[in-house]
Amino acid sequence: MNSRNLLFLLGLLSLVAFPVAGEDRFITLSNLPMGTREKPLVLRTYFPDPGLTREVLSNHDLGYRARKYSPGKGDVDGFVDPILGIPGAIGVNFGPDLSICWDATECRLLYAWRGGFLDMTNYWGEPESGRRKGFGYIPELVGELIFVAKGSHPLGIFDQYTEILAPEFKGYRVIDGVPEFHYTVGEADVRVKIEPGTEPMSIVKHYTVKAPGEVGYYETGYKIKKTDDKDGTFSVTIQGKPVVGMGGAAEEQEYSTEKPNVEWGAALYTNLGCLACHSTDGTRGHGPTFAGLYGEEVPITGMDEKVIADDAYIEESIVNPTAKVVESYPPGYMPPYPIGKKEIKSLTMFIKTLANE
Repeated sequence: MNSRNLLFLLGLLSLVAFPVAGEDRFITLSNLPMGTREKPLVLRTYFPDPGLTREVLSNHDLGYRARKYSPGKGDVDGFVDPILGIPGAIGVNFGPDLSICWDATECRLLYAWRGGFLDMTNYWGEPESGRRKGFGYIPELVGELIFVAKGSHPLGIFDQYTEILAPEFKGYRVIDGVPEFHYTVGEADVRVKIEPGTEPMSIVKHYTVKAPGEVGYYETGYKIKKTDDKDGTFSVTIQGKPVVGMGGAAEEQEYSTEKPNVEWGAALYTNLGCLACHSTDGTRGHGPTFAGLYGEEVPITGMDEKVIADDAYIEESIVNPTAKVVESYPPGYMPPYPIGKKEIKSLTMFIKTLANE
């Protein structure tokens, strides 16, 4: 094991509390960690891959199918595919408005999302047992993707064949709570700090570049605004937009976000992870099915009378899920989703379409 991997593992161990005599809990942290705009949360861990292309991950090694292995028997029949994930990423959460995944191999912003940060249960384990998922332990995104990198690295340094040189990550330092990433490409020295912009879904990158040639910037697929370059210092504002296609190649949204609508609600049902617990066909999951829910009477734990699943009930259940817990379902399982009013209305409209005729 090299020193970098050892430090990484020690960092993870520092986040997990070991059990002490008389205590039943193994984990004392929330599996849904969050920072704030004033005090961002920085976390280096495995990150999910939302469908990044090989062009974006050009410096990453490919994983290949391997034979199954048993500690007791050695190689056994069958094969396993590699777990899809980003092993050397650094995540930063600024609260519900913005989270980013910055990759220390490609030295670039891979993707950004809003609404939440990460669900670490797969990796940190259940609080009651401390046991993580044995395979496929990549944390899960909480929220809605608003930016996914496309094409080659956006920063271009001319008069130098940077396209054949791999970036080399040097580390980061924290400035006013925000990490400034440092890397080199050949003779060029680059520092970049990323934070939320003033407009909804906007992302600002602040660059300081010392390079032997002219520096350019181009972001494939997104509108940008770049300030004037003053001695290698400039800023780029990227205007994000909702993205669909988790699990495959990310695709641009095909619905309007100007006002609430059913199509947007259907996309949020997937992007926010609602489908993991709430089915649309009546199948029982960790949460009540959405099939036939709207307009029906719902039994609530601790209440003598049932409540009607109307707009107010559904909207309250999204932002404050513990307010009315449906009977036979565990309390505290669903996290609150601090999303906007238009998103909440869109989700409610989508759930309405699944009501019994």
